[in-house]
Amino acid sequence: MTKVGDLDGGLTAAKADWLPGTTWIGFTPTGKGVSAIPQCESTIQRQFSHGWIIEYITETFHNPNVGYEDDPDYVKTLARHEKLKGRLIAVHKLRYTSRPLKSIIGEDEYKHLQDMWDQDGQRRRWSVAFPIVGTYRISGTPKAKDVLDEPTYRRLFARSSATLRAINDDERALFEGLELEHQDAPNAHVAIDDEIQLAEKSDIDRTSIHLIERDLTDRALEGFPIERRIKLRKRAAWIADSFVRSRRSQGTLLCDQCGFDPRSIFPNIKLKARALLDVHHKNPIAEGIRYTSHKDFTLLCPTCHRVEHVKLKLKKFDN
Repeated sequence: MTKVGDLDGGLTAAKADWLPGTTWIGFTPTGKGVSAIPQCESTIQRQFSHGWIIEYITETFHNPNVGYEDDPDYVKTLARHEKLKGRLIAVHKLRYTSRPLKSIIGEDEYKHLQDMWDQDGQRRRWSVAFPIVGTYRISGTPKAKDVLDEPTYRRLFARSSATLRAINDDERALFEGLELEHQDAPNAHVAIDDEIQLAEKSDIDRTSIHLIERDLTDRALEGFPIERRIKLRKRAAWIADSFVRSRRSQGTLLCDQCGFDPRSIFPNIKLKARALLDVHHKNPIAEGIRYTSHKDFTLLCPTCHRVEHVKLKLKKFDN
């Protein structure tokens, strides 16, 4: 069972709102003028900083504009809020850059949303929207007051906020034991496409490319057009290369399965540890379907890597 403490990148911020996020989390610019939207985006980026955010539903619920009290969307949302208020409901991975909400939900839905909720006449309620590219439901959706001490609850969730609230180390520790249930994120493709563009502009180690091509076979990527498979392999190799560089900087270039450390075998020889280790994709059939990251890769010695591929073949045979 995955827990909050297991999340790649960690929990970095909290969102208190009265409307549960679905495929996006939106923020309303508080200033005026052309700089209001980029300033709002910059603030949110700084607060979640490539990590995960935890979502809390406030005890209070706002009233819609006059004439929308019986709107079916409002009635449904109100009923959902009644079930979730005061609870921690999900953790989300957001795309690092926002998109105009209109481009995510469409012109008609955006107009309806603004008609119902806009209050200052600028018609940009929640207009700075960050697509949710990864998401977990919090098991049992516990009451926040049952998880947190009083000072933490007051600081993070006592009232809704126009932005996020950054979480410090002591507060993060209170959330780390919460159990999570993985959910599909319909907007995962947004982040995947962004990173495909980055990968196509990057120099990637050829060894990483070769190893990932072995993992991401046509069978693993079955259902995708040939051109898409090529792009997904490129992105996966780009992430794998980043994963290896991260492990090198941490000084942990060793086999994750058997513990083989090339430096202990050849202490007096200038041999690159990377030369005796392979990067391996642990979840090849997830590629292109959900947002994959460093956690989907592992370092293996050649023997353990061969064993993993034999296991995969046997599993296919059993099926």
